[in-house]
Amino acid sequence: MQKIKNSVFVCIVLSIFSSCTKQDVIAPVPPEHSISVAGKNAKKTASLAIDWMETMREIVMSEGKNPPQASRIYAYTSLAMYEAIVPGMGGYKSMGGQIAGLNPLSKKIKTGNIDYSFAVNEVMHKVALQIFGTLKPQNIALIQNLYTGYKNDFTGKVNNDIITKTEDFANDVVAMILQRANHDNYSNTRSLVYQVPSNVSNPSFWIPTSAVLIPVEPYWGSLQCFSMPDGTACTIRSTIPFSQAPGSAFYTQANEVVSTTASLTQPQKDIALWWADGGKTSTPPGHWLGIAGIVAGNKNLNLGETAQMYAMVSIGMADAFISCWNEKYRMNLLRPISYIRNNFPGNQNWNSFISTPPFPEYPSGHSVASGAAADILTKIFGKNVSFTDDTNVGFGFRARNFTSFTQAAQEAGMSRLYGGIHFREAIEKGLAQGKEVSKTLFLKLKFK
Repeated sequence: MQKIKNSVFVCIVLSIFSSCTKQDVIAPVPPEHSISVAGKNAKKTASLAIDWMETMREIVMSEGKNPPQASRIYAYTSLAMYEAIVPGMGGYKSMGGQIAGLNPLSKKIKTGNIDYSFAVNEVMHKVALQIFGTLKPQNIALIQNLYTGYKNDFTGKVNNDIITKTEDFANDVVAMILQRANHDNYSNTRSLVYQVPSNVSNPSFWIPTSAVLIPVEPYWGSLQCFSMPDGTACTIRSTIPFSQAPGSAFYTQANEVVSTTASLTQPQKDIALWWADGGKTSTPPGHWLGIAGIVAGNKNLNLGETAQMYAMVSIGMADAFISCWNEKYRMNLLRPISYIRNNFPGNQNWNSFISTPPFPEYPSGHSVASGAAADILTKIFGKNVSFTDDTNVGFGFRARNFTSFTQAAQEAGMSRLYGGIHFREAIEKGLAQGKEVSKTLFLKLKFK
């Protein structure tokens, strides 16, 4: 059984906004729906959610999933977790019928006499094995070991009739989730071939710079969204016109990248490397889910609250990546490394501090995802929440302390300037675009 870093105990009251302007207070889960028939061990059952999501993060890194793919995996697994437990949360609403393409469970399905901890374990096991497509043997074993460990804990604590009914319910939830995943346009984009537009006729166009010249997910913006109507809904367009003229606003942006990277302080280097997550591809959605898990432990959330939090953050980041990638490939703006080498004399061999990734510049993916995640977490927990982010201590870095989610998001965005891979506008407007994604989520989806 995996160990988690933070203990999670009993329920508290979460304050969230059901829209961008109106605040609703989510009541604590009532005792009669305390999210486990088995053992009524709040610490153990709440850890179920964090253990599963930490395992998803580990597998995403091991399988080398790119950030958009990671966001999709986290969204479906988190949504599956929430749907497996929401009937036992008393007054909370399923996302079935609210999220486009996610059909409600049949009214014929009976949710009485269900063990919801058992259901979460069953649903996560089945969805995790299928949502990745293919898995390395060691990752199949990782999923199987986590599932079996929890299932063995339930043995003897749940009678056979409840087990049978819970398994039937879990199978229906799995079918509900996978039906949506199989029709969100992801599979269609696997066979599409992308031709990088030539930079010769338009010097503002992106030039692949990575050793791997295949662009990352050029059609991601066409995927079906969770709360947005489509990938264009929350776009914030660039207002700085491309120019190669010294002294122009665009040239000045590039000059900031040159001067910043030429005199990086150690704290700035630490920030750039921290948010690069050791180059692992759970970043940035996986990093923010790591933060979410840390805060869930700090706030003593119960299983239902933790599942809801993961679902909200993951859905928001999935839409953030669709929104971000749609604009990236529409604008198709070149990266700082290309502009600097071509327009700054003596800098033909200039390199960014961290590696420039293989997709266009605007907006910054870290910024859009961080803007969305931070705004969602702020609406859940409040503006001034201090926490220690130790997500990357395993890579040899020191943990970082923050006094708010907004502060962390702003640092994540600026890390890309320190890294030399984004202009300031992509960062600042990316953060604002992420916040728009969050606003749309709270306007569209009603959890209670």
